[in-house]
Amino acid sequence: MFPCWSLLLILQPTLAGVVDPTSLLEDFEVRISSLERRLRAVEQPVWHISGVEGGWDVCAEGPCKCRVETRSLSCWSMGLSDLPPTQLVPKNILKLDLSSNQLMAVSKDTFNGLDQLSYLDMNDNAIEHLPISLFFPLRNVTHLRLSQNILRELDRNQFIRMRNLEILDLSSNKLRALHGAMFSGNSLLVLLDLSTNRLTTLPSAGFRGLASLEELLLSRNQLSVLPTDSFVGLTSLRRLSLEENRLEELKPGLFLGLGKLTELNLRNNRLQVVPSNVLSPMEKLQLLELTSNGIAHISSTAFRGLSRLRELELGHNRLRKFARGVFQPCSGLERLVLHGNVFQTLEAGEFSGLVNLTSLFLHSNHLRLLHPACFRDVPKLRKLQLEDNHLSHLPKGVFDRFSELSQLRLSGNPWHCDCASSYLAGWLRKKYQQQQLRDNNTGAWDFGAGAVCRGPGNLGGKLLVKLSYRELCDNEWASMKGLAPRLPLELVEDYMDEV
Repeated sequence: MFPCWSLLLILQPTLAGVVDPTSLLEDFEVRISSLERRLRAVEQPVWHISGVEGGWDVCAEGPCKCRVETRSLSCWSMGLSDLPPTQLVPKNILKLDLSSNQLMAVSKDTFNGLDQLSYLDMNDNAIEHLPISLFFPLRNVTHLRLSQNILRELDRNQFIRMRNLEILDLSSNKLRALHGAMFSGNSLLVLLDLSTNRLTTLPSAGFRGLASLEELLLSRNQLSVLPTDSFVGLTSLRRLSLEENRLEELKPGLFLGLGKLTELNLRNNRLQVVPSNVLSPMEKLQLLELTSNGIAHISSTAFRGLSRLRELELGHNRLRKFARGVFQPCSGLERLVLHGNVFQTLEAGEFSGLVNLTSLFLHSNHLRLLHPACFRDVPKLRKLQLEDNHLSHLPKGVFDRFSELSQLRLSGNPWHCDCASSYLAGWLRKKYQQQQLRDNNTGAWDFGAGAVCRGPGNLGGKLLVKLSYRELCDNEWASMKGLAPRLPLELVEDYMDEV
């Protein structure tokens, strides 16, 4: 039984105002559970730490696996709900694995005396509360895994004495907030994983002091707003993962100081605009992932300074066209992904500046018309995907500059096979012959990159690459007359004879 004062403390935050009864009940249950686990941590048995010679021999008598050659103790996947009090732990242990059990709480004295420990794994348990002083003795731990637990909060001093910590994994918990500067004592931290939690924002300058941090993983949270100084001090950061959050905007100055960043992932957020110059400080950026947002506009100076960008992912957005010169700063870009947008036309100069582009993905758009010079600025293109659009013809000369193109996909378009298609048919046939002569492996060119005629008449269903000039142009008269449905020429002649 809890005393009345305990119940009042539990309910105090909710008594100030009217709340939903269901929410109140859930909050009450969470607080009761948290209090129970805190009490359980106080009552937890503590295993014996041995500093005497022969400790490793006695260690082997416990339920966990001891390995003296690596100075490691593994209690992995033993179904433990409590730490076994009969397990002796040698004081000079280097590696301790407690993962994949059912631990709900641990005593604050669990790791007392283990000052040589360098690796601690508590992944995949049911731990909700960590005593504040639990990790204080672990001054030499470099790797700490706390992922896949049910941690809802951390004390601001939880890791303050872990001066040698290099990798900290807090992913797949239920953390709702972080304290400002709570990692200030972990200046050697290289990787910090906070993905798959319930964070809604970040504290101002919350990662200050992490000058060695190279990877910061914040994906699959509920982040909607980021303070401008969120990443201040992360001068060594190379990878920033923010995918699957709720971000609606990128504030000016957000990425200042991230001059070494090479990978930024913003996939599956709610961005609608890529604003001017916000990405410019990341001059070493190589991969920018913006897939599955709601982006309808990209500023003409959005990519200024990104000369080292190699891959740009913009699939599944709402893009119709690009501002002139938007890719001019991206001379190093090799891969551009634009599938699943709403492009209807491609104009000349659309890809100006992309002189090193080798892969262009434009499938699953609404493309109907291509300007003959729309690809003139990408002479090194090797892979082009245009399938699943609304293309019925391609303009003469559109592929003339593609000396290195090795993969082209044209399926899923309503190709109208008349004289206007003779250029594409001849070009595909030439590629097929070149490939056959070079290595006797025709591959995709044997099937004409998937270009199948929608019509007219009996040409429907045939591969465009296998149609001769005469076959294509015999139906030209019918096409010019705009007959619908398109009729083969012999049927039209029969019809005229009867008239």
